[in-house]
Amino acid sequence: MQGRDKLWTPLAGRITLARTIDVFEASPLVETIILLTSAQRYADAQILCKSESWQKVASIVIGGPSRQDSVRIGLTTLSRLAPLCRWVMIHDGARPLVTSSMLEAGWQAVQIHQAVTAAVPVKETMKLVEEGKITATLDRSQLWTVQTPQLFSFPLLLQAHMTPQAPEDVTDDVMLLQRLGHPVSIFPGSYSNIKITTHDDLLLAEELLQGYSI
Repeated sequence: MQGRDKLWTPLAGRITLARTIDVFEASPLVETIILLTSAQRYADAQILCKSESWQKVASIVIGGPSRQDSVRIGLTTLSRLAPLCRWVMIHDGARPLVTSSMLEAGWQAVQIHQAVTAAVPVKETMKLVEEGKITATLDRSQLWTVQTPQLFSFPLLLQAHMTPQAPEDVTDDVMLLQRLGHPVSIFPGSYSNIKITTHDDLLLAEELLQGYSI
C-alpha cells in the first residue's frame, strides 16, 4: 500500500475498517465486538467508534507484536466482558466485503464442527517453485484459499491460545488448532471477500462495492 494504512484508507467514501465493522454491527448473530488495534491507531479507533452509531463495540484493545498475540489479547478481553460467551468469530479488518450471508453460513457450520473457516477453491494451476524453478504441479482439486471470518467454540479457542503447548509461529487460528490436533472444517467463502493488501485490491474493492450491500 506504499506506506498507507489499509484499514484507514478511504474505500468508496468510507474507511475500510468502518465498512468491515458495519457488517458485524448489523448482524443479529453478533452480540459483542472487540476491536484490536495498534498503539499508533488506538486514539483514532476511539474517535471512530465515538463518531459512529455502533452499539456492539464493547472494547478497543491494543494488540500484541504478532497476530497470534493480538487474538489472545482479544479473547482474554472477551472472556472478561462476556464470560458466558460460547462462540467467537475472528475476522480481518482489511476484509470489508464480508457479507451477512457468509456470517450465517459460518454460524451454521461452527455449531456442527466447533472450528470452521471461510474458504474458496483455488482456480489457477498451482506450481511448487524452489530457487526460481518449478519442481511440481500441485493437485488443484485439493487446494483451497482460506479467508476470514473463522468461527470457533469460544472455550476451545481460548484454551488453545492459553495452553503451554501452543506454537508461536502460526499465521491464523486454524493453524493453531491443527497444530494442537483439533480438526477444522470449511464453509463457503466468496471470491469477492478479498483482503485489501495492495493498491490493486483497493481498486477492485471499490468496483465490487458498486453493487454491494450488507
